[in-house]
Amino acid sequence: MENKKCLIVLVGLHPNRLKLSIDKEIVDKLILIKEREKISGTEEKIRVIQELKNYYQERLINTEIVEYSFTEQTRPVAELALTIYKQRLLGFKNISVNVSGGLRFMVIWCYLGCLITNTDIIHGDFKYKGKEAVGINYNMNLVRIPLTTPTEKQYEFLELFFTSYRDIVEIMKNQESFDKILTCIRNFESIEDLRKAYGKKIKNEEITRGSINGFIKKLKKISVLETMVNQETKIEKKIKITYIGIAFVLKYLFQKELIQFTTEE
Repeated sequence: MENKKCLIVLVGLHPNRLKLSIDKEIVDKLILIKEREKISGTEEKIRVIQELKNYYQERLINTEIVEYSFTEQTRPVAELALTIYKQRLLGFKNISVNVSGGLRFMVIWCYLGCLITNTDIIHGDFKYKGKEAVGINYNMNLVRIPLTTPTEKQYEFLELFFTSYRDIVEIMKNQESFDKILTCIRNFESIEDLRKAYGKKIKNEEITRGSINGFIKKLKKISVLETMVNQETKIEKKIKITYIGIAFVLKYLFQKELIQFTTEE
């Protein structure tokens, strides 16, 4: 099978610098990432991203624009994970993320997404004349730091925060949007509600609140779950899965359920 390459590119305000970096790679598909919401500089970024799309389409490279919600902290982590696994399912074996032109806040979340998905992240080593990039030496691979991931037992527990893992698998297979995944998220208003749900799932209604608190504590430590005070009771904790938690689950389901649907073999 042909080793098809997809390059995911963060687009900021430097089209010429991005072209230098992109042109160092041999790619079959480009995905250009822009912000969904309008913020300072949005109009200029729209011009830049359209310029890049036209430039590479004229060179007969499959190019598309995808929007992420960068105004919600960590949401792009999960959005990037979904983008990566959707491309894997389309047969792209070689996927990397180019952050050469991304703004700082874009780079932070996408770097984390690359750590979770074990995806290469690259940045151009540019030649400058004054403050302007006029050439490039090469694209460097940024070092990836290993992360602590949930255990198999913890992934079993995390299914409670979705309508079902099967629903998420179908969304990924059908190339649907991240917003569709959010319609499958469940949150819990109290530890007691979560205890009852987990007891029903594992057919052990005697499961204790202490056991549930143990799951929550460990998963909070790796930013997969978060808790907050229930504003109605002022006592009970509300428990919800984070965007980072969603990204980990997407990786888990791809590796467990979907990798056989790729064309890697």
